Amino acid sequence: MQYNVAGLLKAPTGEMREVELDEALVLDEPDIRLVAPITGRLRLIRDHAGVLVEGRLETRAALECARCLAPVAVDVAFELSEAFRPTVVLPGGPTPPPPEDLDPATQIDALHVLDLTEVVRQAVLLALPVHPLCRQACAGLCPRCGSDLNERPCDCPAETDARWAALRAMLETDGEEHGAEDSAPEMGPST
Repeated sequence: MQYNVAGLLKAPTGEMREVELDEALVLDEPDIRLVAPITGRLRLIRDHAGVLVEGRLETRAALECARCLAPVAVDVAFELSEAFRPTVVLPGGPTPPPPEDLDPATQIDALHVLDLTEVVRQAVLLALPVHPLCRQACAGLCPRCGSDLNERPCDCPAETDARWAALRAMLETDGEEHGAEDSAPEMGPST
């Protein structure tokens, strides 16, 4: 994902170059793997201070379901818009900002190479769903025995929270009082 932009940096502001991206990317994340290359069309536009990169990219990621841990394949599409700045002066090119103002991921190096790898990696991670699901109605795993509730219900007793015991006792007492009233015989009109 590297492009030499020396010619673009010498060009007037507004000059544009289009590139097709079709490259594999390794994310170095233990639970995320890209199963398709990053594809899309990018515009490299000479702006007043460097090169602006814009475009729409797509890929496919292999994740785990957030509820049952089953494998899930997710299509990922995202817009990329990032400004890259040179680190050295090129005759006819923009003046580089002070080094402390540059993000290493958005630097154009001394050989005038613009590297999209880190910017694309970050954009992919931000575009991934926070809680991927294998299906919308996924029942997940039993918190006690770990059974996959999508395959079969488990035999674990319902878990009760001790913090609600006082309220449960009040409801049971209230239910008994209403039950006694409901079972009392009705009195007919007196004659």
